[in-house]
Amino acid sequence: MKPYSRVLLVTGSGSVKKFGIYDEVVKELEGIEIFELSGVKPNPTLDSVYQGIEICRKNNVEFILALGGGSVIDAAKAIAAGVVYQGDVWELFLDNSKFTGALNTGCILTIAATGSESNKNSIITNELTKEKLGLRRDELKPQFAILDPKYTYTLPEKQTAAGIADTMAHAFEQYFSPTKDSYLTDRMAESVMKTCIKFGPVLLNEPENYEARAEIMWASNIALNGILSCGKDTDWASHMIAHELSANYDLTHGIALAILFPNWMEQVFDETRKWKFEEYTVNVWGLSASEAKTSIIKTREFFNSLNLPDTLTKVSIDGQYFEQFAENVVRRGRTGSFKNLTKKDIISIYRRSL
Repeated sequence: MKPYSRVLLVTGSGSVKKFGIYDEVVKELEGIEIFELSGVKPNPTLDSVYQGIEICRKNNVEFILALGGGSVIDAAKAIAAGVVYQGDVWELFLDNSKFTGALNTGCILTIAATGSESNKNSIITNELTKEKLGLRRDELKPQFAILDPKYTYTLPEKQTAAGIADTMAHAFEQYFSPTKDSYLTDRMAESVMKTCIKFGPVLLNEPENYEARAEIMWASNIALNGILSCGKDTDWASHMIAHELSANYDLTHGIALAILFPNWMEQVFDETRKWKFEEYTVNVWGLSASEAKTSIIKTREFFNSLNLPDTLTKVSIDGQYFEQFAENVVRRGRTGSFKNLTKKDIISIYRRSL
């Protein structure tokens, strides 16, 4: 990688400064001119992206370094694309084909959750239009990612738990698929799930357990670095359903998924799809295939064990906009491959989640 003399450092709420990680990074960047964008929100917003683009253009920034979790990394990627694009960066999220290139990025991870440190995705919320959309291009993959489990020791319990739920959900989206001839990929997905189930509760009691932090960090990376999609027709409907909640209520993404996913499972479970739940039940939960529907209960119990809310009511969300949310999901065409959800199905998932 070529040397850079002007770098934009993107950070979040300030915890990296509070716990000394920021100072370590700045020391390593000695001799490089550093510009900074701080305060990126957990659901990164378009306003932060605009601010970052302005800083980069004004100061001829050559490289963007994200110090934080998936939201910070996603913001950094969006800024990298926006600096190169001659129009409004939001146009790229509305139409990915308009992408024209990006500055190089790198990241230092401080939370295990999204896998953004090694994938091509950037998810940004437009607070004005209440949309949460994605830009996906290979050029957005970071040039490097530093994953040190010790940097996650100081995470609050809620963020740790939400990250684990996000990791599980990523595995689910690729595992629950109509593809039946992907033996190795499915076993890898099951291993990610079992790692979360084994080490997730440990971290709630032992936040500085290095082994648990390392295993969860590695699991979250594998869950969305492209490996689990190999040979698969993947789903992602639950993520689209969750994005509506995050965009409109600023609900933490992992919490939204923890609430929704067991209800998505209940909605899609039928005789034609029972075979996949049987695999999940036997290989992940160690139960018999005849107990296939019990795996849904076990999934909900696992998220409960992480002290995550299990209904939308508990996070102060009612059902007044469910129909509009469902229409938005259908309009964008991301309604799933395991079962192609109708508007009625999506509304039912929302209502089951109350």
